[in-house]
Amino acid sequence: MPELPEVETIKNGLSRFVLFKEIKDVFLIDFKLFSGTEKELKKLKKDKIFKIERLGKAIVFFFEKSKKKMIIHLKMTGQLVYFLQEKNNSSILTAGGHSEKNQKKLDIKDFKHLRFKMSFVDGSFLALNDTRRFAYLKLLSDVDLKKMKNRLGLEPLSSDFIFESFLNVLKNKKKNIKAFLLDQKYVSGIGNIYADEILFASKISPFRSVDSLSDKEKKIIYQNIKRILKLAVEKKGTTFNDYVDASGQSGGFWPLLKVYGRKGEKCKTCSGLIIKTKLAGRGTHYCPKCQC
Repeated sequence: MPELPEVETIKNGLSRFVLFKEIKDVFLIDFKLFSGTEKELKKLKKDKIFKIERLGKAIVFFFEKSKKKMIIHLKMTGQLVYFLQEKNNSSILTAGGHSEKNQKKLDIKDFKHLRFKMSFVDGSFLALNDTRRFAYLKLLSDVDLKKMKNRLGLEPLSSDFIFESFLNVLKNKKKNIKAFLLDQKYVSGIGNIYADEILFASKISPFRSVDSLSDKEKKIIYQNIKRILKLAVEKKGTTFNDYVDASGQSGGFWPLLKVYGRKGEKCKTCSGLIIKTKLAGRGTHYCPKCQC
């Protein structure tokens, strides 16, 4: 699943391509994607996207005319791909989320699981492809969008993410720190990859309960959340499942991973072996010597 850095990268990339383009038409190909009707989506015709934001791991599209916002969550295998042109059933990929093939240019025929398509008057279009059909699309009013925001925790890239706020959400929590980091109602946007990397950088075992952490340890975790997520955004995410950024390039954070995806390999700090286990329902990578 794309996490905060990957979704931020997709958001930034799509903002380069689709803003202020007039929408020619909207097609709901898979009705499982959207709980409403295609007729509701077609009300976006002749409108324009004027802003794109990230909300946790979701992407929010704002329109010039429509009061409703379009929210897309890519889930496990979703791809938001922008095609520069469509001519004779051939298209050029210039923006993406995941890619089924590790190529910079793909034909629309390479995407076998199209679920949604938004075409623009200049001949370009935005499409949602999703192999496992977990992605979802919603149209939300301002009130509903506010409710969605209220269900999410601290936004780690915002100026509101200060240590005092982080301490407050940690207060009286007894769950293990890995489960805490994955829980979107406390801190939004962190998933399995970055939770493992944050805890390794903090030298904290993922099994530690939150209430066992000292204030000093909490401060280190807080600092590493900010540092690692910011660095991952700069590197345009982590390459996994052939994830590509908005220019078709693989994310550059993969070489910087210290534990995630390195089961059985030597720790880059102590040369001990990286262990993978299951914790909080997710595969968890850690170094038993470095993390206590």
